[in-house]
Amino acid sequence: MKPIHIIAAIALSMLTASASAQAIFHADYEDGTVSSGYPTQGQKRVEVPGIEPGLATARDAAYVVVGGARNTAYAVANKVVLDDPAYVGGGFPRSEFGLGRIAGAGYRDGDHGVYTFSMLLKDLVPSVKGTRKAPSEDVLWQFKHHGGGHDIHLALQGTQLKLGWGGNVHKMVVIDNVMPYVNQWIDFRFDILWKSDNTGGLTFEMQLPGETRLGHTVAMEGLQTYVTASPDGTPWTGIGSVQYGVYRNGANSAAGDTKTLIVYHDEVTATNFTAKP
Repeated sequence: MKPIHIIAAIALSMLTASASAQAIFHADYEDGTVSSGYPTQGQKRVEVPGIEPGLATARDAAYVVVGGARNTAYAVANKVVLDDPAYVGGGFPRSEFGLGRIAGAGYRDGDHGVYTFSMLLKDLVPSVKGTRKAPSEDVLWQFKHHGGGHDIHLALQGTQLKLGWGGNVHKMVVIDNVMPYVNQWIDFRFDILWKSDNTGGLTFEMQLPGETRLGHTVAMEGLQTYVTASPDGTPWTGIGSVQYGVYRNGANSAAGDTKTLIVYHDEVTATNFTAKP
């Protein structure tokens, strides 16, 4: 099946970025380290599985691979094996990079951010639904609201890649069948106005293998992008930041979810046009 092309009826008019008021995170992994040269100790650090206390302890939960997006030298891999405590972080099967303390990767109510990255599904064996309505969702990229859930995210569910927003309340299929693109790089771009009321907006784009430009555009405005509470009313505290890797909150190998999931990321850039550099 071909990927679903979705273009919203309302285009989002984004803010004009001021070059003098921005903070940037950029990880290209060309130095061959899992943190792309950012510190892994101290207050302003990248939280790396296998290094950061409380995250997955497996040595291959996060590792550098040869051959990145756009013919670069290196990329980074995150791996989760179900039913193995070495791949558990924060109480769930998880291998993700935390960027909550890194300039550019964090966001607050009222901020404007642009985020680009490339992602590859390595040797994917898709989860199956079994006796369930659907396989479990595996989150591969999230804008994490600390003290809450994810404001916006991308998740793999079986063979579908889904875009979620509004604290996982709203979902949309952006690739109906990822299998033709396994072991190939897909490029993504988000442009987000972070707002706790209904004046926020987001534009999502991607470039599939064989394509020459970003497209498959999803553009929305007049929505809450910075979520402040769960559907049951539980408040979300703290600020938000980028997290990427593999997060398998509800995965169950006995029910049909693939046991091993490996995802590569490369050329990750997060720019906050509101934050001080």
